[in-house]
Amino acid sequence: MSLAPSSFRASVSKTTLAQFAPEGTLPEGSSGGTVLLAAYQAVPPAPGREATATQAPAPAPSGGTHPPDAGVGGGILPMLALIVPMLLLLFFTSRSQQKKQAAVIAGLKKGDRVLTQSGFAGRLVELGDRFAKLEIAPGVKVEVLKTQILGVDSAETQASAEKK
Repeated sequence: MSLAPSSFRASVSKTTLAQFAPEGTLPEGSSGGTVLLAAYQAVPPAPGREATATQAPAPAPSGGTHPPDAGVGGGILPMLALIVPMLLLLFFTSRSQQKKQAAVIAGLKKGDRVLTQSGFAGRLVELGDRFAKLEIAPGVKVEVLKTQILGVDSAETQASAEKK
């Protein structure tokens, strides 16, 4: 009698932990709680149903021929078809954002009111190769990386900040 994969049946039952624990091992006043048990068991085919179409055929002897493998295209190509477009999308969107940021930084000049990623808003006092100096309050100058500058503060943002 050979058991095919379709002849396995799942058995699920609900029981309490107290049925399995040895006496005296559960804490005082504990009911043991409810446990959901699941087990797979091999069930032989019903009488008269020895050879049905739903059961897998018996394995071929070791000397026989084996079915051909799916090959390289069977597993790798679909995965590459999903991953490559996502990587290209990430690459090109980050490049376009870098170009926009570089254009914003190139357009800065002394006296512009700028915003930084850390939330500082101030006037641009000095602009170097790597750093920029901002005056965030009268007499208070802070040096920040140029890459941290988001851009020029717009008129709407300045108006809303002055109202507060």
